[in-house]
Amino acid sequence: MRTEFIKADAFRGAGTWSLRNLQETPPYSLAASEWAASGNDYYFSLLNAAEKKLYLNLKKQADLYMTGMDNFLLTEAVRDGQTVKAYVLPLISYEGLSTEQMKKVFCCFLFENPQYYFIRNSVIYSENTNMMTAGLYEMFADGTVRAEYTAQFAEQLKIWDGQIAEMETAAEKERLIHDIVCGHADYNSSAVVDDPQDPEMSQSCISAVLFSRTTVCAGYAQLFTLLCSRAGISCVTVTSDTHAWNKVRMGSVWYNVDCTWNDSRGDDTFFNVTDEQLKAADTEKQEHTPSAEWENRVPSCTVLFDTEMANGPDLDANVLAPAGVPVIADASSTEKGALAVSFSQVEECDGYSVQYAVNGAMLSAAKADTENLSCLIAGLKSGKTYYVRVRAYELDRNGEKLYGAYSGKVKAVIL
Repeated sequence: MRTEFIKADAFRGAGTWSLRNLQETPPYSLAASEWAASGNDYYFSLLNAAEKKLYLNLKKQADLYMTGMDNFLLTEAVRDGQTVKAYVLPLISYEGLSTEQMKKVFCCFLFENPQYYFIRNSVIYSENTNMMTAGLYEMFADGTVRAEYTAQFAEQLKIWDGQIAEMETAAEKERLIHDIVCGHADYNSSAVVDDPQDPEMSQSCISAVLFSRTTVCAGYAQLFTLLCSRAGISCVTVTSDTHAWNKVRMGSVWYNVDCTWNDSRGDDTFFNVTDEQLKAADTEKQEHTPSAEWENRVPSCTVLFDTEMANGPDLDANVLAPAGVPVIADASSTEKGALAVSFSQVEECDGYSVQYAVNGAMLSAAKADTENLSCLIAGLKSGKTYYVRVRAYELDRNGEKLYGAYSGKVKAVIL
């Protein structure tokens, strides 16, 4: 299941103005969207701060199309020596990341957010400008038409959500999700999975939900991920060069689930199995050997399934507030009306929030956020004593900040 990456010198038609508007006031909040919560965040939690920014910008653009009625943007790209038109997300910068990082981030985003059913498994990018965009299915280009399909999609998901919620245990929920996916969709043996246009939308879960309800492995896996995520079960889609399947966390243990192979066999042979059990059934194509973009990302499945463990307490959330607390190394005024603050690093955080006030109780305090280990706060009152403290934060899958504990306060007189 290889993602199609098309390298272009430049873009025509897909302007960056939409991203600029998105980042201006008022900002677009993913936290206010029910669709944004339908995905998972396991892969997201493994990204660094710069990679998370790209992921979140992709998610914001996709969510705008999911909740709004704007028509898709149209651009041109060269494929196999020929210029073709393609519907795409607005251009997004990946400046600060390598091209390989950009590709990995896209795969993490795509296979962790199957709710955005109109996104194709393709990317157009320019190394000259460090801009990229994701391909979209032409069928949903018209905003009014897309809104109608989104409503149908949401209605079916709501029905399944209700059925799944009636199950008492996590294992029962997962079993029902597996049976829903295998029972609702049939394998599309005539689909041309390497067709870059993918007219049957076989790489999207929409092919397994609406229309003829026929799909290939990607559609099975994406629908399983979507239903598990909406039910509060951690689940990811994994791909090899020729196949797609799932890894699901039950309790604190990860297992493999392959709905495609189970539906083809008419049983549950590959339901909650280990990596070793799954690979033992592979052919020379090595269907269950994750492709390169998943290196150091996919969880290992080494424990045989146990119902009691599956219904046991889950691991903590994938994204947590930083446990570490920064220590202020220096807070001094070296220029008029400004305060320079430096502090120690906190492992596994995305940035820091520096809070400052003219009183030790930190009443009416202001703040300055930074991704560096120092910051310069300007515009302060000369001769005044300011108190300052710092805390680290981690971004969640909606771009909201989860804060750790504050450092001790330090005071300084401003020049």
